This record gives sequence, structure tokens and C-alpha cells, in this order.
Amino acid sequence: MARRTAAVSVVGLTVLLAATACGRGETVSTRPTAGPRETTAPATGPKASPSASSHAKGAAACGTPHLRWKLTRLDGKRHNTPTALLSATNTASRPCAFDGYPDIDVYVGKGPSVSSKPKKSTSVRLALNAGHAVVFPLFYVATPDRHGSCFIPGDNDPRVSVRPPHAAAHDYGAFAQLTDANGRRVPAQVCGTTIQLGSPQLR
Repeated sequence: MARRTAAVSVVGLTVLLAATACGRGETVSTRPTAGPRETTAPATGPKASPSASSHAKGAAACGTPHLRWKLTRLDGKRHNTPTALLSATNTASRPCAFDGYPDIDVYVGKGPSVSSKPKKSTSVRLALNAGHAVVFPLFYVATPDRHGSCFIPGDNDPRVSVRPPHAAAHDYGAFAQLTDANGRRVPAQVCGTTIQLGSPQLR
């Protein structure tokens, strides 16, 4: 009888220790990890390049709820220069990771659409500090060809949707309105079939 009582006591102690260990494990695993410490975020100057910016280790990916998009058309562009600039400002109180290129879609209802792709295969790993922006130059044909043909003319009032890289499962992006340098609304017009994104800059 004494032996059985001792065995039961040992089993009970083992279960108690295991439960205590599990409790500690659950406490650690449920600790928030989305926000990094402020010391891990790099300082970003007005013209910092991606290669000069260290990655915010442990930062959550930048999501649409905390990004403010701005799409600005550039006037008087020369050959091989950007047609527009796309910027995303981090409106959250913590840095976020902007690792990759955003997805841009220009479309008219269920009709024709044009998507974006990187101009170069260079990887992008950026720490976007609170209140700062990342800017991508956009290269695309915005004027009709000599026959007057344009894939998505501005007269059709196309919509422009933008989605951040590594977006969450239910992050469907947001709409961006194309404006001129003075902030006046202008119709988006894409006469080619591709929008290329150049290398980003932090501001």
C-alpha cells in the first residue's frame, strides 16, 4: 500500500511539473512579437537607399491599415525616366518591414487590366519607420502610339489598386488616386501592357 501511495505521489508530482512547464511555454508563445524595439530601427535620411537601410529584425510586415499611398504623375518626362511615383507612408507608431515590391493593378471594371512587376530582380528589405515613406518610381507608357491606340485610356476612368508586399490573408490593398505635382486629380492612363517598378528610396 505504501509503495502504491509513493508511486501515485511521483506521478502527481510529474504531472504538476509538466503543467507548470506548459504554463511557462504558453506565456512566452503568446507574447506580442509584432513590434520591434525602437533601437532596432535604422535612421533613414531623405535619400537613403535600400542597401543603406538595415532590416528591422522582428518587425511585422507593413499592412494596408497602416499605410497611406500616394500616386503622383511626373510631367515633362524624358526617355527612360519614370512616368509617376508611388509612395507609401507608415502611419503606425512602430516601424514595419517593407520587404519586396507592392502589387499595382490598373483596370476598368471587368475589362482590360495592367499589372506591375519589378524593373530589376534586386531584392528589397526595408525598415519603414513611423511617419516615414518608401517611394517607388513607376515606368510605363502613358501616351498613345502614333495610331492613337492606348491599352487603358484615361477616358475610361480606370481604377488603381495597390497592395503591399507580403500582405496578410485578408489584406486586399487600397485604391490610389493619380494626381499631378500640385495634388490635382488626373485620370490614370496606361497605353502599354506593363508597369515596371524601379528601386525604392526611403524618405
